[in-house]
Amino acid sequence: MFIFFLLFTSCTKFGKNITIEGRVLNPITGEGIEGAKLKLLKSKVFALSGGYKEITEAITNSNGEFEVNKFRLRAEVLRAQDLNGDYYAIGWTSDNGLTFITQNSSDLVVTKGKKQKADFWAVPYGEILTGLHNVNCQGVNDTLIFERIYLLDQSKPIFLPATLTGCYNNNGAFAKVPCGDYLLKWKVIRSSVETNFTHTVTVPANGQVSYNIDY
Repeated sequence: MFIFFLLFTSCTKFGKNITIEGRVLNPITGEGIEGAKLKLLKSKVFALSGGYKEITEAITNSNGEFEVNKFRLRAEVLRAQDLNGDYYAIGWTSDNGLTFITQNSSDLVVTKGKKQKADFWAVPYGEILTGLHNVNCQGVNDTLIFERIYLLDQSKPIFLPATLTGCYNNNGAFAKVPCGDYLLKWKVIRSSVETNFTHTVTVPANGQVSYNIDY
């Protein structure tokens, strides 16, 4: 028994024990996401194609909370496998004993040998419509450069900048996007004069927002 105790404490000391606590939540409202599945994974050593093998699974409670506690040397990542609904996955925020870092991935690199605090962020969707109308058209050289930036996750562009010329007039159509705040930026170039504008709109969860740019 004494020998076993020494072996166990030695393994824990050298970083083989994994403890992760956190929540899967909507960072806008702070509400937890119930029933989300997270899997602790290790590499398949003998698999020619690589990949991971599941060690254990955790499911979030009604407040989005989960806990993974496993004595396993080769565990490498905790993966947000299934969010139990239609959500846009933003990524992990983890202290790792240092500072919070958004990893922008469904995989969290685990820290062995100490308790790790980590939350996974995800938001529901809504719809946005942006109408673009050149109401002061002076000819084919009129130019509009339009950009829409998702402020909660700027690392992954959802809408690529568009350059439009001439007497452009389009009422647009509703597009499915993650809910939250969007920065609308546009530049109007007319008669060699550049004018810049910005506006912020909020897309509600499971709702719609529209905004017209008349330039």
